Amino acid sequence: MNVGKENVAMKTLKETTRYELLVKQFQIKSYSPFLQQLHHSLDRILFYVYTYTNIYFIEFIDEKVLYSYIKYHREKNFAEVSFTEVLKDINNFLYFLKYEKKMTDIPKVDLTMNNMHFWLKL
Repeated sequence: MNVGKENVAMKTLKETTRYELLVKQFQIKSYSPFLQQLHHSLDRILFYVYTYTNIYFIEFIDEKVLYSYIKYHREKNFAEVSFTEVLKDINNFLYFLKYEKKMTDIPKVDLTMNNMHFWLKL
């Protein structure tokens, strides 16, 4: 019986640590009312990454994860967040990576109509 409780405790600790690690990586150094939309977008993507992936580090959020974020909201009929807000979330996240995190390896997400293959599958 104790082994089961220890496994549950370890899993809980691991998930708590993972969540805290992700939250720290999603933080913006400065806050202003102009960045409120960015904060909302990051909160939604953080929730998705934590809940539906096993990712620990923001660097591992790639195109596949971001396209899956769109598909997730599509499956929910965009009930929680509108289609345009989902696209803004992704654009805001990419902005965050480039300008706040100063990352150079930014996911290449094509949200234009040129990506017809993706939009038809959606």
